[in-house]
Amino acid sequence: MSSLPIVSSEASTDAPSARGEDHDRTKGLLRLTMACNERCLFCNVPVEDFRPVTPSLAALDEQLQDFIASGAQTLTISGGEPTLLRERLVAAVRKAREGGVPFVELQTNAVLIDDDYAAELASAGVTSAFVSFLSHVPALHDELAGLPGAYDDCLRGMDALVANGITVTLNPVTAYATQGLVADYVSFVAERLPAIRSISLSAVQPHGRARQDVQLLPDYGVLREQVIEAQARAAKHDIRLLNPYCGLPLCVGWDAAADRSVEAIEALAVDEQAPFGVDNHHDKRHGRPCRGCALRTRCGGAWNAYWDVRRGRGLHAPLERIEPWFPEAKAAPGQLVVAAQYTPDARVDGDASIPTRWCMVTTLRAGDGARLRALGYTDVGILTTLTSLRDDISLQQELSAIGEDNAARDPQRRLRVALGLRALGPLRETAETIIGAVVACVDTVDILLARTPTLSRFVAGLRAELPPDTVLRVGGRS
Repeated sequence: MSSLPIVSSEASTDAPSARGEDHDRTKGLLRLTMACNERCLFCNVPVEDFRPVTPSLAALDEQLQDFIASGAQTLTISGGEPTLLRERLVAAVRKAREGGVPFVELQTNAVLIDDDYAAELASAGVTSAFVSFLSHVPALHDELAGLPGAYDDCLRGMDALVANGITVTLNPVTAYATQGLVADYVSFVAERLPAIRSISLSAVQPHGRARQDVQLLPDYGVLREQVIEAQARAAKHDIRLLNPYCGLPLCVGWDAAADRSVEAIEALAVDEQAPFGVDNHHDKRHGRPCRGCALRTRCGGAWNAYWDVRRGRGLHAPLERIEPWFPEAKAAPGQLVVAAQYTPDARVDGDASIPTRWCMVTTLRAGDGARLRALGYTDVGILTTLTSLRDDISLQQELSAIGEDNAARDPQRRLRVALGLRALGPLRETAETIIGAVVACVDTVDILLARTPTLSRFVAGLRAELPPDTVLRVGGRS
């Protein structure tokens, strides 16, 4: 690839834009330049995807003025590598602080920062730095960063930032090559960088350069044990570990620490009338293990590429979602069951700590899906018979309406529907009716009858006609 100028000779008034950044996730983020002195193997915003590489001063000033006028509390200055443009960086920080922004964070690889530079940044008003320290193993850090010698320069930069009173959070971006070293990374930080008290345990995303090399994705089966051990070591040294948006599903070591997982926090923080969970722009999805998890409303699942490349390895349900017709459902942790003759009229989301909220009904009518969402329900259990399901046109139409609405939502925002059948009809008719319900939106079908050889053969044959993630059971939960 030919080299790209840091500041284009073309007079552009546009901010950098690229495929994959066509949404508002960058709000509050000022990208000073997309040029970078490193070439990280996994970079999800690589310079080659952006034009212009660096926005004009006028464009930067307009973005900064808009941010100041918004009254937001924290401005994040990023890139690329913003420290490449020292004068612009210092001026932007100073202007933000003088404009009343109380917190300015610098996202950096710290390679260019020495004591003088750090002192200038601190004087201008940088309050914190988010540093890409990729591995405590020098060779691995330099390999992932694509820059020989980056490890030593990064350590020097972090030392300078800390010495000048700037709070530092580390960002290791765990890759396949470093997936077994996460706990040791924490121990290294505690010993070598004792002033740093925060680590954001992100992992490689299948975007940008990593889209072309998805084998960089870590194995969640390995990573889960590392994350659990890393949390134990961090607790001993009063280091706070965070699971960022670009981090890991809750079942990869975070199910007991959802209060430090961004997706779970955002799911709780949304306006009470808003859909559940965070917006992940369809980059992630739930697989079968997720569908059986009571925490799924707090978690976006795994990256699409992870299911495709790693086949969902290491993903499991740490807190089981139990359908409401089973006796143990009402006492199961992480869920609430409300049985209703018809759809209830009282909200159930007063206790935000309960991630799965079942409404068990015998039918649905037009608009019930929307009403149940508005009341705070996350899951619907329909307890009926094959004949009732077949003949209830209003129920069938509402299942289709729920399915259409779900299709436009990210997985943790969907209203999940399970079907409990207390009686069946002729087996071919039963199969056709169940297939229709699953096509509409049903993801779990429980045949609540004693298991017989005939029913077992029927279920085995029907499974082959259903989507692979559909749960179809007879005679119980096993």
